[in-house]
Amino acid sequence: MADKQYLQLAAQTLEMILPDNHRFILLAFPFGGNPDNRLAYVSNAKREDAINAIKEWLLKAGAAEDWMQHIK
Repeated sequence: MADKQYLQLAAQTLEMILPDNHRFILLAFPFGGNPDNRLAYVSNAKREDAINAIKEWLLKAGAAEDWMQHIK
């Protein structure tokens, strides 16, 4: 199934089960060392809100790691 198809199906499912006041960002990626593998995503959030949510998650998830110190 192509990225677009499975992501559209996942987005429809998420929209049906999440409360009305929730937004989502779904990131999907294949495992393996193939450099042609790429991240695929779908979201029902505004771009700015999605970026801020990802930043918040990265800061919480990587707070103890040195590479996170430059992200604000």
